[in-house]
Amino acid sequence: MNNYKILYHFESEIFSLIEIKRTLQNETDKSKLYFWLLFDKQEVKLQKLNFVSMSSDKENEFRVFENIRLSFDKQKALLISDNKEFKLHAIPIDVELNRSIQQAIMEFF
Repeated sequence: MNNYKILYHFESEIFSLIEIKRTLQNETDKSKLYFWLLFDKQEVKLQKLNFVSMSSDKENEFRVFENIRLSFDKQKALLISDNKEFKLHAIPIDVELNRSIQQAIMEFF
């Protein structure tokens, strides 16, 4: 059984982007509970995104990480990294992650 809950999940041909919340009893430090993880499908590599800030408006959520910006709604996301834009589509949070991503997350923790 996983010790985390998926909060957001986005996919493209190149990337999987997931926000997870770890289920750790008695832990209140948000930096130990919430993680945005970017999985590069071509390199089979997981990267933790370093959170800077978040905001929202009526229709979109915005996250800023070191070197990456993200905007998203319930259907899609736009990831900007190294002045390149990547469009991702939303995946329902009840859809199980593929084995490569699951394994990478287990190794990460």
